[in-house]
Amino acid sequence: MQKKWLRFSAMMLVVALCFGMVPAQGAEYTINPTIRVGLKYGSDALAGANLMNMTGSGYRFGYYDAGGAFHLLGSTAETSISMVKMQNVYYGTVDGRAGYFDSITSSVAVGCYHVQMPGTYASFDEAKAASASVTGGFPAWVSGSFSVRAGTYTTAEAAQSAASAMGGTVVSGSAYGITVVITGTSTVLFQFDTTDAALALGISPGQADSSDIVTWFYGYRYRGNFKYQRLSGGNITVVNVLPMEDYICGVVPSEIGASWPTEAIKTMSVCARTYAMRKINSSANAAQGYDVTNTTSDQVYYGQGVETDASNAAVKATYGKYAVYNGTLAETYYYSSNGGASEDVSNVWNDTTALPYLMGKADPYEALVADKISNYNWTQTFTKAELSTLLTEKGYTNAGVVSVTVTQNTAMGAVYAVTVTDAAGKDYTFYKEKARTMFGLRSQKYTVSGGDAAAAATGSYYTDGGTVLGSVSGAYAIDGSGNIGAVGGTPYAVTSDGVETLAPTGSTSSSGTGSTSGSITFTGKGWGHAVGLSQWGTYAMATQGYTYDQILKFYYTGIEIE
Repeated sequence: MQKKWLRFSAMMLVVALCFGMVPAQGAEYTINPTIRVGLKYGSDALAGANLMNMTGSGYRFGYYDAGGAFHLLGSTAETSISMVKMQNVYYGTVDGRAGYFDSITSSVAVGCYHVQMPGTYASFDEAKAASASVTGGFPAWVSGSFSVRAGTYTTAEAAQSAASAMGGTVVSGSAYGITVVITGTSTVLFQFDTTDAALALGISPGQADSSDIVTWFYGYRYRGNFKYQRLSGGNITVVNVLPMEDYICGVVPSEIGASWPTEAIKTMSVCARTYAMRKINSSANAAQGYDVTNTTSDQVYYGQGVETDASNAAVKATYGKYAVYNGTLAETYYYSSNGGASEDVSNVWNDTTALPYLMGKADPYEALVADKISNYNWTQTFTKAELSTLLTEKGYTNAGVVSVTVTQNTAMGAVYAVTVTDAAGKDYTFYKEKARTMFGLRSQKYTVSGGDAAAAATGSYYTDGGTVLGSVSGAYAIDGSGNIGAVGGTPYAVTSDGVETLAPTGSTSSSGTGSTSGSITFTGKGWGHAVGLSQWGTYAMATQGYTYDQILKFYYTGIEIE
């Protein structure tokens, strides 16, 4: 979110479904631009992706160019279609989900070898008409021109036999090619075959623009278009391309629920819209073909299925509104709850500097609804052995965890630094958000007990001269080089068996700092990074009669709503 928004030049066949397009306003933002939402990407990219009409009927085929513009090529009246990569792909059960295409052998195969018939055509319709006279024929868009191809063969030998009989030549799919079939079959409707990695297959649901087109994909319902791209020739990245305001209609109920107070939904609408606008064409995601993901790595987005009339009305009430600071779109970070105070952004993330509108402040509102917040007060307990293993797995080889100590707090009471000490006396200190994520905790607002140095076991230490010490304070020891030094922290000795921690004799606590046995407990409040707006604080303020602009200006000091 560090890059300013650059105007996105993509054009869509469909118009905004909930709202209309209006001219650009402001130096950094546009009212209701197009946004690209990654639905399946990275390791979740698909070998085959199904679509099914919910409202409207049929689909239009086309492609998105490098600038994001959609170019119409053809259409089909089919209700259920699937886009599969141009490799051998099969239809069946994938990861326990029935009815999906993948590279798992089954009786329905969409092979990557085809017969290319002679000649080219000026349009999709001409190629489609010509393909009707060829057994298994279908129209194909091949690097800028239309052709007729036939068959889907899983071996070159089978394709060559057919080509000899049909008077054609054998072709196999390019690294970026995608075949469109009737779902559950190997019947090809259209083939998009290009060597240009910048181009992507586009599917626009409906055979004409409609005021209410909704499409099923992977168990969810979506408005807008879909973009399919094989990055680096791999599986298919699936992207939902739609107007910003339709996207916000699907985000807000996914993030906080459609039944929340109206002013809370308005508040989240402005936050989500501002966040998304900053992400459009950002360098972080642009290379992957989308602006935002559909998960908590950006904003949760479950599509049209979570919308209600009431939530859509609340979103519409803030149509085109953004949070702005000194003429620049604000970083509208938000989270679930802060445990009583938000936090300075520079106390959480290492790569950020202080921002005047993202400074920590006491939050008196969450406490009013604490009984509604799941796990608002939380505890998490580890054995010291578990913590030792956790550190080792994350690259911090240690001699066994002895203690965990909060060594620095922020002005708002969050943990700024936490230090783990092992049995060899070595310290591992973690700062800012890593002081939370290192241990998988819900927030940075916590205390430590059991293994904290402040909770040391009680008892006595015996010296080799027979003297009994109540503590190691003021004690000195001679090391192997003859150097004399004060004993501090957790005393230990090197024996024939290795390092041995010296717990005080008579200790009544198995979790004291002198032992690697026992447990350590983190006790805290809140959930999330605590930078910016609290969703549950928003809920509380809305129930107290505050308006959305008042709520936003409480959590983002000094902003304006434009």
